[in-house]
Amino acid sequence: MLRLYNNRLESLPDSIGRLANLRELHLSDNRLRALPDSMGEMGGLTHLDLRNNELESLPDSFEGLESLTYLDLRANRLRALPEGIGRLPALQKLDLRWLKLAAYPGWLGALEDRGCTVYR
Repeated sequence: MLRLYNNRLESLPDSIGRLANLRELHLSDNRLRALPDSMGEMGGLTHLDLRNNELESLPDSFEGLESLTYLDLRANRLRALPEGIGRLPALQKLDLRWLKLAAYPGWLGALEDRGCTVYR
């Protein structure tokens, strides 16, 4: 588990992707605007907390987070979500509250149908 919340972080190094066996990453309450593509290499990650940042987009590489069960994106600047999130096989909880998405993607319904709890 790595807890880096409340640190005023504005970016993450590309090397974070080398933490392939990390299970939980808590990055809430920072100033992150973007995430490195290498995060998709963190295949062991089950819990990712990104709430209360300044994220404007997410890397398409998120599709590689096949063990992810919990993804918290609350209170960011996201206007769209990558389709790869809808294909995460283990996802059980997706928190999208306080986002100003241009539209909810159609694949959210498919996630809910397979038992994922989606907070809108």
